[in-house]
Amino acid sequence: MASSCGQPKQPASETTIEESEVDTLPADFVQFFNRFHEDTAYQMAHITFPLAGMPPTKGTGDTIMQERFFWQRDTWTKHKHFNDPGGDFDHWYLVLNERIIEHWIQLKGTNMYMKRRFAKLDDDWYLIFYQGLRPGQPPAE
Repeated sequence: MASSCGQPKQPASETTIEESEVDTLPADFVQFFNRFHEDTAYQMAHITFPLAGMPPTKGTGDTIMQERFFWQRDTWTKHKHFNDPGGDFDHWYLVLNERIIEHWIQLKGTNMYMKRRFAKLDDDWYLIFYQGLRPGQPPAE
């Protein structure tokens, strides 16, 4: 059963994990998440390439994927701490179980979402799925 960590909440200026979320997320995930966004080499070493996911929509009726999509190491753009100075987004974490956590970002007032899924493989966390901003449905509560 999925549990929510701060289901849609006021946006943070960056996607660093806030104090209220630290208590609901595993401590090693909090450390991983912050380092993942600060250290490029660490990020690249903690992504399972080719990375399953979905590209962002281009707004040309490409909302239904016809084929599986994979992000490639050689074209990857580093994920930095998300900056939302205009407060246009909500974001939250879903702890699916002790080894899988999703980070959701929604453009307010729309059905446009970005989703990243992280998994603890052996003793370390990895990004295992990334969906760019595209129409979708949030997870059921």
